[in-house]
Parts: sequence; structure tokens; C-alpha cells
Amino acid sequence: MTRLLVLAEGDSEELFVKRLLAPHLERFSVFARPTLVETRRLADGRKLGGGNRWPKVRDSLLPLLADSDAWVTTLLDFYGLPDDFPGAIPARAARTPDAGVALLEQNLAAAMASPPRFIPFFAQHEFEAWYFSAPEKVGEHFDHAELDSMLAQVVRTCGGPEQINHGADTHPSARLLALGVGFRKTRDVSLLEKIGIPAIRNACPHFAQWLCRLEALGAPGG
Repeated sequence: MTRLLVLAEGDSEELFVKRLLAPHLERFSVFARPTLVETRRLADGRKLGGGNRWPKVRDSLLPLLADSDAWVTTLLDFYGLPDDFPGAIPARAARTPDAGVALLEQNLAAAMASPPRFIPFFAQHEFEAWYFSAPEKVGEHFDHAELDSMLAQVVRTCGGPEQINHGADTHPSARLLALGVGFRKTRDVSLLEKIGIPAIRNACPHFAQWLCRLEALGAPGG
């Protein structure tokens, strides 16, 4: 049995881990548990989470990495990273988004002293890109037949869900919100359940690479 601790940027990412990623990985004897980036602690001891500020991400990672019996990964967005995040500025200036996200992951590993059981991961460009993996499912979910062709056109124009860009009005969640169908990030994680891991994997190479690495943790010597 392999334990995997997943540091999640927000509530949607945490739900994705609980409802899709963890059940999928269990079939490979990998048992994933999400933890939100801790932003503050209330007087009664309760923790509030969500965010991508570097000091909070770093401080949330440290106790996870201190667990010597577990592997650790992250589920953070490339889009919207603050400038103080390791590698954020050169990543945005990289020749391609693929090169940028690879640079981010390398910089995060280096900033945490490259622990051997650490697998940094950033969604390229944003977690919500995965909704574009199956435009027909989005149309069915919102009972809006035209959404299928609208989202498919975005994917064709950009070159794939993970290539949908960093623009303030054109990053993945902005495009979904602009559809006017009442998309809500946390509530519509149920839509990702309809889309399913296989469709996301097929449409999103960077996600697929990460998933393969996580599945392999359950193999002997993984």
C-alpha cells in the first residue's frame, strides 16, 4: 500500500481528489488524501484553506514532506501564480506553456530541497481546463446543446484544453463563467465526474503524465 498526500490549491481541487483521483488510484494500491493549502487558523483551532501564496504553500508542504512513509504531490494552477512563487516569472515568459509548467515544477522541487518522494504538479494552465476535455458532456450537463460546439471550437483554436491561455478574460474558468449557464467551480465538480478520468487523460497530456506517475507508485519499487 502506498500513501499519497495531495496539497490542493482550493475547494474544487480538494473535491476532485476526493471524488475522482482517490477512487481511481485505489485500483493501483495508491491511497490519496487531499490537504488544502492552509491560509489561517481560527481561535477554536479550525483551519481555513485555499490559495497559492508562496509562503502558505511552502508552510503547508513542510509537514506533508516530513511524513517519511508517504509520497507527496501538489494540485496547483499555473494560471494566477503570484510573482513571488518560485519560477513564476520565468515560467510565464517561457517559449511554450509546456516548457513553462515544467520549469515551475522544477523550481518548486528545488525550493523544497528536492525531496525524493515529492512530485510537484501544476495544472496547465488551470484546473478548469479539464472541463474542456469533453465538450459534449458540458452541453448535456447544462442542457445547452450549443455549448458542445462552442467549447470544441475553443479547444481547436487553442490546440487542446491545456493550451487554453493565461488571458484575464480567456483563461479556462473565465471562459466557463462567461458562458452564462451558471457555472460554479465547486458545485460543478460533479461535471468532472461525468467527464471522467479517461477523457481528461486522453485530452490533457500533462495531466496524463502526472497520473501515470501516480499510478506507478503502487507498483513494487514504485
